[in-house]
Amino acid sequence: MTTSGPDPNQPYQPMPSAPPINDLLPTAVRPKSVTTSFQLWVVNAILGIVGFIVTVAIGTDALRESAATALRAQGKAATSAEIDTVVTAGLVFAGIIAAVSFALYLLFAFKMRAGKNWARMTLAILGTIGLIVNVLGLVSEGAAPAGIVVSVIQILLVGTAIYFMFTADSKAYFETTGKRY
Repeated sequence: MTTSGPDPNQPYQPMPSAPPINDLLPTAVRPKSVTTSFQLWVVNAILGIVGFIVTVAIGTDALRESAATALRAQGKAATSAEIDTVVTAGLVFAGIIAAVSFALYLLFAFKMRAGKNWARMTLAILGTIGLIVNVLGLVSEGAAPAGIVVSVIQILLVGTAIYFMFTADSKAYFETTGKRY
């Protein structure tokens, strides 16, 4: 026979379980600087995707000419169908790389906003590499005016996003959230 309730033959009751550790830690309030940095990263990622789409839309003829020139330089006579195949394959590959990059930037931005320090450091490293590439692109010869404008905008976006990730209130936020599971 089973009964509900405490066992009358057991004089002691079991100890209650400990509260979850996250309930004991202070709740971190996301500072405006982290939110601003997140927004800048998202805008930069969107700008990159839009730039890729515009490049594909208006630069396909230049890609075809470049592919034909490269094939001729190798001594190969290519038909227009072969050139189209090479260009299409290149665009598909570049599109996949762009989509994966966009997704990763968004993942890192969302994780950074949630207080994950590893995401903040990843964005800082990738952003610094992007800054260097954009600055080198500005000083190179033959840059198109539209490309210069986009590079300057991206330099400003990424530089400001990195700055906001490392302000005093942002550092405190990442330190507090880093102690939580």
